[in-house]
Amino acid sequence: MTVPTVQPHFVLFPFMAQGHMIPMMDIARLLAQRGVIITILTTHLNANRFKKVVDRAVEIGLKIQVVHLYFPSLEAGLPEGCENFDMLPSMEFGVKFLDATRDFNPKWKKCCKK
Repeated sequence: MTVPTVQPHFVLFPFMAQGHMIPMMDIARLLAQRGVIITILTTHLNANRFKKVVDRAVEIGLKIQVVHLYFPSLEAGLPEGCENFDMLPSMEFGVKFLDATRDFNPKWKKCCKK
């Protein structure tokens, strides 16, 4: 009797700072090379930063997809489009940035249920 195999699926949600996102992309590629389906949750701007890496991975047959989440920068009192820690005008905005990340909680949970 053959037991059906289920392909593992990892959802990765890197913190929005280059020191977190770059290694997470490396991990995503390594996992995908071993047959794992990868979904990366991130903002539109951050996705654009590693779009070429994802595109190349998909071209060679790796199963990596990116789901864009809205980041409420303006609502949090941050400059428009400030979606990564390295984009903060000063470290004084760090607390606002971290507070804005809390808005992701219901959004990423909704994505994971799909």
